[in-house]
Formats: sequence, C-alpha cells, structure tokens
Amino acid sequence: MYGMLLESVEHFLKEKYGEKTWNLIRLRAGIKQHVFVTHERYPDNLILDIAFAAVDVIGKQTKMTADDFIKFFGTCFVKFFSNYGYDRIIQVSGRYFSDFLSGIDNLHEHMRFAYPKLMSPTFYCSEETSAGLLLHYKSKRHGFEHYVVGQIMEVARAFYGIAVEMTVLNNISTETGCHVIYRLKFDNSAFKPHSPDVLSVEQNRDFTCEAFFHIMPFSFIVTPNMKIYMTGEALASTLGNVLIGNRVDAVFTLRRPRREFSWGNIKTWNVICELVAKLPCVKNHCLKKPLLRSVKSVDKAEYIVPKETNHRAELRTILEENRRQISFTGHKKSRRHSDVDRKSSLLPRLCGNDYYSTKVLKPLHLKGQMKYLKKHDMVLFVCSPMISSVEEMARTGMYMSDLGMYDSSQEMVLSGIQPLPELEYARDQLLDRGKTLEENLEKLDEERRRSEELLYRMMPKAVADRLRDGQKAVETCEHFDSVTIMFSYLDGFDNICANVMPMEAVKLVNKMLVTFDKLSEKHDVYKFETLGDAQYMVVNGVPVRKDRHVEPVASMALDILGSVKELKDPTTGTSLTVSIGIHLGPVAAGLVGEKMPQYCLFGDSVNIAARLRTTSLPMRIHISESCNECLKGTDFETEFRGLIELKGKGNTRTYWLLGKKETTQTQIKGSEELTNS
Repeated sequence: MYGMLLESVEHFLKEKYGEKTWNLIRLRAGIKQHVFVTHERYPDNLILDIAFAAVDVIGKQTKMTADDFIKFFGTCFVKFFSNYGYDRIIQVSGRYFSDFLSGIDNLHEHMRFAYPKLMSPTFYCSEETSAGLLLHYKSKRHGFEHYVVGQIMEVARAFYGIAVEMTVLNNISTETGCHVIYRLKFDNSAFKPHSPDVLSVEQNRDFTCEAFFHIMPFSFIVTPNMKIYMTGEALASTLGNVLIGNRVDAVFTLRRPRREFSWGNIKTWNVICELVAKLPCVKNHCLKKPLLRSVKSVDKAEYIVPKETNHRAELRTILEENRRQISFTGHKKSRRHSDVDRKSSLLPRLCGNDYYSTKVLKPLHLKGQMKYLKKHDMVLFVCSPMISSVEEMARTGMYMSDLGMYDSSQEMVLSGIQPLPELEYARDQLLDRGKTLEENLEKLDEERRRSEELLYRMMPKAVADRLRDGQKAVETCEHFDSVTIMFSYLDGFDNICANVMPMEAVKLVNKMLVTFDKLSEKHDVYKFETLGDAQYMVVNGVPVRKDRHVEPVASMALDILGSVKELKDPTTGTSLTVSIGIHLGPVAAGLVGEKMPQYCLFGDSVNIAARLRTTSLPMRIHISESCNECLKGTDFETEFRGLIELKGKGNTRTYWLLGKKETTQTQIKGSEELTNS
C-alpha cells in the first residue's frame, strides 16, 4: 500500500489521542519510521498491525476492538484525502450514491496515473433496488473488509448526506484473496429510472445493429464463450475479417483494468476498459500516382511497372501482381531481383515515401466500456480507437473516415492532442521496462556475487579488491615481517592410495578438505594451498596484517586434532591421524602470473614450517621457537621437545603445542593412545 493510507491513520490518531499515544502504538506495532512518505510503498499488513497495537494501548480506554479501529481508519482516509484534492473528484463521480458505488473502479484507474503500482481492489453492484443494493468487494488482501465499511459509510455521509446501514453477508477467503459481499441499506429512490413517457414521445423504437455500428464503428459483441460475434465495419477493415469467430482474448490484450480477462469478469465490469490488438493492422493504401513508370536501380537494371488505377488496393495484392510482371534487362538473376523478393526496394517506389513506412505498424488501441446485454446474454464493447496524431494514424493503417463523427476522435487527431490513456500506456511501458531492468540488475548482482565468491576462493579478498580497483598484479607483492604458517598432513595417505580405488581416495580427501575448510572459516585464517597428497596449508597475517596471528592458527590446529578422528581409514576402518607443523616468521607474498594469477608466499619461513611438519609425530603439533615465544602469556600450553635437526638449518630448538589449559591433559592422553596404537 502507499504511504497516504498510513499518513491518514497517523494524522487522526495523533489528533484524537495525542502524539504520545501514537508513538506508543507505533512502537507496539514494530514500526520504526517516524514519517510516512505519500508515494512510497509499505507492507499491506501495517494498518492491521497498527489496529492490533491500538487495542493493546488504548483498547480498554476506548472499548474498541481491532475491527472497530480498522473501520475507523477507513473513515480517516476519506477525511484525509481532501488534503490532496481528491474530494473534488468524489463530488463529481456520480449523481447518486449508487452511481458512485458503480464507478469506484474508475476512480482507482484514475488514481493509477499518480500511483502506478497501485494494487486496487474490484467493486461492483448487484440486486439494486430503491432500498439499497449488494456491493461486491474483491481484493488480493485479507483483513480489510471493515476498512471498506468505514470508507463507504463516510463517503455516503460526507458527500451525499445519507445514512447507510452496511452489513457483511458473506466473506469468501481463498489463497489468492477474498470476495466480500455487503448489504447496503439506504434511500435509493432517486435512482429509479424516469418513465419512458417523459423521455420520449415515440414508444418501442427499434435501434438496429447497423445503425449502432455506424455510430460506433470500432465496437464489437462478445458471446459467453469469449468469441467475437459481430464487429463494426471500421474494426473489420483495420484488423481484417478474421476477428469474427475468434476468441477476444486471442485477438486483444487487456491493458486496463489489470484483472483476469474472462466472461465472468467482463459481464460485471462497470469500468473503463482498454484493449490492445495482437493482430497486425491490414494497411490499405490509396496510391498517389499511376504506376506506369520505369525506375532505374543501382546496377542499371530497369524495373517496368505495369499500369494500375489509383483506386484503393491492398498492399500485399499490389506486391504479388507486380512481382509476377516485372521484367529485367541485364542479368537473369541479379541481387536486385532478390531485393524485390524480399519487398525491400520496390514497395517504397510503388507507394511513395509518404504512404509507406518501414517502421513496424503500431497495434490498434481501443478504449471503452463493456456493457452486458442481459436479454441476449452477450457483452457489447462500446469503444473508440486511441489515436493522437496523423502520423500515428498512418502507422496504424487507419483513415480519418474510419473514425466516428459523434465523438472527439477526429478533432484530437487533427489537433495532435495526446490523450491521457496514451500517456498512461507510455508510462506503463516505462514501468514494465523499469521492472525488467530491476530484474536484470538483480540477476547481475547475483552473478557479480557469485563471481566475487569464486575470485575470493582463488585469492585473498583484500588482494582481489585491489585488483578490482585497477592495481596490477605485481603491485600486490609485499613484504610481511611476521606471519604464521601451518602445514598438516594425513598420515599414511600414500599407503591408502595404494590399496583402495581412486574414487575412494578422492572421497576421503574431499571429506578432509570440507572439514578443514570449515575450521579455516571459523578461525578466520586463509587457506593457502591444498596438495594432492592430502597436505593442507594455511597462513594468517597475510595479506591483512594482524598483531596477533599465531593464536587463531594454534586454535585451528587443535581443532584439526579433534575433527580428524571422524575420518576413517577405508582399508582398516580405524580413525586416521594427522601431523602438523607451525612456524612464525617473515615472508614475501603477492600475485604471480597474468593468465591464471596465483597468490604465492616466498621465503625461508615456508620451508621451515614444512620441515616442522615432516619431523612431527602423528596427532602432535610441532612448533618453532618463534611461535612458542608468541604463545607465552596466552591460554596455550607448550612443551620443549628438544633439539631437532631440520634440513638446511641444523639442530633447532622446537616445541610441542599441548593445547589450552583446560583441555591439555585430555588431549595429551588421547594423542598418546593414538600414537601407541
């Protein structure tokens, strides 16, 4: 719904109960906005939420139920829309109250120009008597039947000065909406038709179809099976005789009102209807010159066009007759002959540029009213074409003589007046294109998001963002004084691969990667590389520099020891083990390559971390002295392992990471059991 409805509720609740009470109701309804914007759309349930909140806040004080508040809100809206000048439209909408009720849908269609995304309900009347009538209300929204009661009763009181007794006879609720039938009791005696003796001296005059279709030449009649039974001569001349017997929904698209194009609907509509033809117009031409002439083409071939009269002839007939009789000098089968076959060069010469347009013919646009003929059980569409200029008439294939003499159609064409439905049609087209553009933008955003996710998996997000900002790959290379690197390896993986089928080994590695990847996301460390022999590498402090980067890696290493127990050796069924090495030191990092750039680490620190892993033991975490120094004073506990010879480094002081203080003893015991087994 649009904000104007909520503005009316806010205005009168403040006026009647005070701003403090309104704020309590607003907060109770979960509404964060302090101001509603007139032309902005809001959820449909907000008015219902405000009603229930009002019951909680002032229900006991006012002795009003939620239905009472919703009815009050409908009254508020009628009082409020005079601020926008809509009261003047209501004042001239109908001579009698019943006329207003019958034309509510027309009012909504008028409002659609200012509120293009308006989802208006449908109203129609039945069983009208001097004592009242039945009012039918159909809507996609649920819960607004009492809101309608408030609106109708306030319009009757304020604009027609009558009292209306309004009750709900039936409320049919479906998944697609609701159909509410109201009984309205009011003094409707003024609506009684005048006596025929007063209206006319002659009685029982016959009005033939021929006379009617002469006055309204674009009108047509529809039968209950939705087939076109009879049309005016101008409509048949414009769209062809194929109209007769065709389904109306196969020939025309219903543009207004925005409802289902069905027999049950059109027989009850009392609203302006607009139809746009699906069939192309049959464009007849009155040629302005005799056709006896010769035209020289670019390739010097001469077209000899036979003489014809200047009478109106269908363009297609002219084409076929001339194609058969054109003779050529020069080539037997030239390219220019193909042009004639494709109707690309002859037609403009036959018809003249003023009578032939290469543009696609504009579809016929009809506007009028559906009138149900109860005696014949048919619907008569009384309509006129919407033409705004002579140029548009030429594109549509119509002539001034096709337009009726009893309306303003000819005057509008000659004066070039742009009718309102044409502007609305252009607006609707823009809205449809805007909607398509919004959908395409949403798809573009989704594809962009997916491409970004893929890019972030290939390289760190910070580096990818720098590339998107226009930096070159080499500009991402940096030196980092201190980062933490971890290597882990699935023990015995080579033996497993030698004794199982390849797909079993692939499934095992995939399960390991899924488990470890979740842990890397949990601890916010960057998964750097996965090698084919079940080796897993992560790094922290690159490319985003961090003051404390060793603790997350240590926590992940401990979690790996716990999660690897879920991985089973496919050959023995026992739990697998993993060995881990961690080192802290300086590295250089950046993108390497252009076609398939890869983020790489360079430096001796990478080699040290890898050698710590190779000299580790199953289910143990082997760390360097620099890593141990950074873990001092934290919750992590370490133990001196001794002097271990690392390739290229000689004897090096290394340590075991035992765990955190509260879990150290449990982890040591479990690791020793797995090692001894």
